[in-house]
Amino acid sequence: MIDYKKLAGPELLRLDPYKPGKPMKEVQRESGVENVIKLASNENPIGPSPKALKALEEFLPEVSRYPLGDSYYLRRAVSEKFGVDMDEILCGAGSDEIIQLLYIAFLPKGTNAVAPFPSFSEYYIFAKSLRADCKWVPVREDFSIDFGAVLKAVDENTRFVFLANPNNPTGLAFGEKELTDFLDRLRPDVMVVMDEAYIEFAERPDMPDSVKLMKKYKNLLVMRTFSKAYGLASMRCGFLLADKECIDVVQRVRPPFNVSMAAQVMAEAALGDDAHIDKVVAQNAEGRNYIYGELKKMGVEYVPTEANFMLVKVGDGRRVFDELLKEGVITRFLGGEQLESYIRVSVGTAEENRIFAEKLAKVLGR
Repeated sequence: MIDYKKLAGPELLRLDPYKPGKPMKEVQRESGVENVIKLASNENPIGPSPKALKALEEFLPEVSRYPLGDSYYLRRAVSEKFGVDMDEILCGAGSDEIIQLLYIAFLPKGTNAVAPFPSFSEYYIFAKSLRADCKWVPVREDFSIDFGAVLKAVDENTRFVFLANPNNPTGLAFGEKELTDFLDRLRPDVMVVMDEAYIEFAERPDMPDSVKLMKKYKNLLVMRTFSKAYGLASMRCGFLLADKECIDVVQRVRPPFNVSMAAQVMAEAALGDDAHIDKVVAQNAEGRNYIYGELKKMGVEYVPTEANFMLVKVGDGRRVFDELLKEGVITRFLGGEQLESYIRVSVGTAEENRIFAEKLAKVLGR
């Protein structure tokens, strides 16, 4: 008889799979509340650009055909938008796949990645799945990244440093000087991956121009996604910007049709609609400031954010998360020593934000 757990090995079995925010239908069933709102996955509450929806509609007659394997037209649009060569761009099925492809290409057994903690758990999960390692470096008490500690964690086997900016789940961002000071001190053969999934929402004036910095630092890589501000989370599409030699290597392990054609055409159209992104960012800022105001009225602490979500300090995070679920509000409890007293809440529509504030006040007795 076959023993799958034995074949996988103990190291893989110790991994906990990624746990996304609870689906709305599941909470409706469990709580009995019909009008459920989901503020757990940092999604765009406005939705995608109308131009992207029109592009999808026009594409539908071709759905029986395989997609373009090299995402040519989407890469061309990215090239024009960001001023990089097409051979410096790789498209993937979301940031998840791009991380996985980078690891397959450059992270053999016995090597490691380094990343601040807490951050995106897939940095760790994908590394361990390949029998490599990811070394977490705790952030400071105020959740800012300790770049000195990150540098100390880098050893002779380190291939990557992942820096999410703004960081998930803290919402904090760092400036260009912090990044360049770090890059100047780091070994030039260690790849630094800037995970900029939430960059469109950031308002900090000294945010790094990572794309421009790539010209000076050949070991700097930039990841972007269409899942957040562009509102295409279910399409699974993102891209990597890097030196053409890096892209050439990663292309060798990329599946032949990894990005669906529906995703490609929608992303290309979305990329050309700056007015829609401006609308999304403005609504996010308005909603974020509204939630700030309501939390202050309640006397509840929060972590000011550069993204479309925030950490809210509620005392017993697990209890408040569970109680909000009973009220039909899905947030995120991440747990762990640093985050046990917090929940993470995404900025929603004006009505969703109002309901969240109302239900949180009820649960907290404020």
